[in-house]
Amino acid sequence: MQRSWYKRLLLSYMPIFVIVITFIFFVFFQLFSEQSRREALNANKSLSLQAMRMVDTSLKVIDNMIVLESINSKALNDFFKSSAVGDPYINIQAVQKLKEIINYYPLIDSIYLVRNSDGYVLSNATNGYVSTYPDRDFIEQYQVSKTPKWTGARNFEQFKMKGGKQVVSLVRGSPYMKNDLGMIVVNVSTESLNKLTEEMLDSNMSFIQVQDTSGNHLFGTKADRPPSQVNSQYVSSYTNWNYGSGLLNNGFVSAISYLYNLWFIIGLGMIAIGFLWMIYVSRRNSKPIEEIAARFSSYSLPVVSSGRRKGKLDEFAFIESAFDNILEQSKEYQEKYREDLHVRTRFMFRQLIEGDSPLSVSEWKSEAARLNLPLPLDRYRMLILEIDKYGDFCRDYSKTDQDLLKFTLRTVVDEIASKWDCRLWSEWTSPSNLSIILFEERDQDKFEEAVLVPIAEQILAWTHQNLKFTITMGMGRSTDQIGDIPQSYKDAMQALKYKIVLGENRLIRSEDISSHGIVEVYTHLGEIRAIIQSFRMQKEQWSEDYDQWFEQLKNSFLTNDEIFSLMNYLVYYTGREMSGLGKEIYNKWIQEGLPKLTVKVDNSHSLEQLRQEIKQVLTEHYEQMKQIHNDNQYSSIIRNICDLIERDYANPDLSLEMLGDRYQLNAKYVSKLFKENTGQRFVDFLIDIRMKEAKRLLTETDYSVQEIAERIGYAHAISFTRVFKRTAGVTPGEYRNGRKAKEPGENDSAVENG
Repeated sequence: MQRSWYKRLLLSYMPIFVIVITFIFFVFFQLFSEQSRREALNANKSLSLQAMRMVDTSLKVIDNMIVLESINSKALNDFFKSSAVGDPYINIQAVQKLKEIINYYPLIDSIYLVRNSDGYVLSNATNGYVSTYPDRDFIEQYQVSKTPKWTGARNFEQFKMKGGKQVVSLVRGSPYMKNDLGMIVVNVSTESLNKLTEEMLDSNMSFIQVQDTSGNHLFGTKADRPPSQVNSQYVSSYTNWNYGSGLLNNGFVSAISYLYNLWFIIGLGMIAIGFLWMIYVSRRNSKPIEEIAARFSSYSLPVVSSGRRKGKLDEFAFIESAFDNILEQSKEYQEKYREDLHVRTRFMFRQLIEGDSPLSVSEWKSEAARLNLPLPLDRYRMLILEIDKYGDFCRDYSKTDQDLLKFTLRTVVDEIASKWDCRLWSEWTSPSNLSIILFEERDQDKFEEAVLVPIAEQILAWTHQNLKFTITMGMGRSTDQIGDIPQSYKDAMQALKYKIVLGENRLIRSEDISSHGIVEVYTHLGEIRAIIQSFRMQKEQWSEDYDQWFEQLKNSFLTNDEIFSLMNYLVYYTGREMSGLGKEIYNKWIQEGLPKLTVKVDNSHSLEQLRQEIKQVLTEHYEQMKQIHNDNQYSSIIRNICDLIERDYANPDLSLEMLGDRYQLNAKYVSKLFKENTGQRFVDFLIDIRMKEAKRLLTETDYSVQEIAERIGYAHAISFTRVFKRTAGVTPGEYRNGRKAKEPGENDSAVENG
């Protein structure tokens, strides 16, 4: 039975697979073995170094302790200074001190003291004289040449019946530095030092051997290891002892070394066998491919020339070119189809909200079915989601993050709406605006309050909590006509224009906007001028007037553009008033106040933020102006003159000459000072005050023009009328009649909008 092509290929290349896996295993095994050996060597070196440091540290501690005791211990000093006869109490105190030292440092095996004056030896266990002491040779050797270094290994025999013990010794003279009274000999057992290092090394895997300066074995493994096995050697800078360590050549290491050569030979053999087998299998399996290429030789492709090399046809290149051509055509078709769907979807959405070419319900249903869009229902409503502080949004996030956040917002809107069984269609119509067509059924009662408002609240809350930015929603009116969808879209856009007044992160309905009367912008220009003039004249009242004006703005219900127009006029008029207050104040304004105020206005996103930010800048400049005026010796005089004018404006004799006589200044100089400190001429300032009072009297009283002229400081009505018409544009009588005629109209307008 003939085997399939799949099985033939599988069985043909299976040996190659086995060879490759075997060789990879071989390489891994060798690398792992070598890595393990290196890690073991490094660990052995580290432990050997650590053992040397531990031994040196322990011996240094003992050495330092002996030095300190030789200096500070009264018991030891009394022993070395006592007479030849000796005092038993002194000896007892010295022995107790030696026992105390041994108990505190367990490494110390024994200590004895040698007094030079009489050759008396006192240890923790016995006493006697040098001539009869078992360690006499060692004592006599070091009495000739004392050294602070530790000795090599030696046999110390304290009691002949117990035999000797291998120790290393430290000899210190007494007193310290002079060394003329005697010496202290400290013996440390090499077995104790060996125990310090035994716990750090595995005796089955590694060894350590320690030799003194003469090459004698101190402790650790016996020094019978060949030099080839010693992998690391360290010489202590403190004792000059030599520390050697290495790995034991046990069965595991021997097996690795033996198998290394065997595996290497096997690996080379497998590579050769795999290479020969690959040639054989490739030759056998290439015949069917050649037959396939021969059968398609008549098929022509635009890329067929790439399948020829030196006049011969490359079968694989030929087949690859054919498949590439087919796949490329299929991919281009799919991409064009997806792009066409997206463009047609957005184009249809634009048609509906802009009304360029109205669609019928049947056309909408047909197109929606093809584009997989929501089908129309009985009623429609536009909802627009606008990202608040879009400039900050673009600055805080990269382009990729912006797209991801917008996609998330759109997805969340769809999911929340689906939970309420609300059908919608959303598209990004601008970088910051997500426009939504809401579909309503005719028989749904109170759909807006019961469904749309809760959906909007959930979207607002979820966005603020999870996306770390806020959105404001504008909602248009509901309509049952497709042709009225553009008007609902315009209503939603118009609602968003009142965001700065009503606040961000909320739902603004078009019905809320239409229920308020809109105040003209120019009615606020006079308030701005009055506030800035009060500010310029250093009146504390300006701050309260400023806050009251912003309360009026909140109630006036202006659009975003109208609010920013008023703020720009405030900036302009402030600069204009500052230009008349002297060079120093004006330069302060140009260099510091104006740049700050411009940035605050541009970066504010709510009416309350505008109020706080602008007031902060004006307050700073107000304090600077106040300081400059306080430094000016005539500022207080000008302020007194201003107060006098505001109180005594009805005096017809009020003039520069009268003020000059009163303050003992030249009239022209008073005029110059007044202009520098207030930014106005004296006569203009006086006329402004008189005209404001005249307008109040014309509006609130029935006084005649002559009586009003006399009450504000004009002897003749003709002079008053001429000045009033020049400033107000109308005569006093026309102004009074115009105000009375305007009041009923204002009331009618309020009734209509209420």
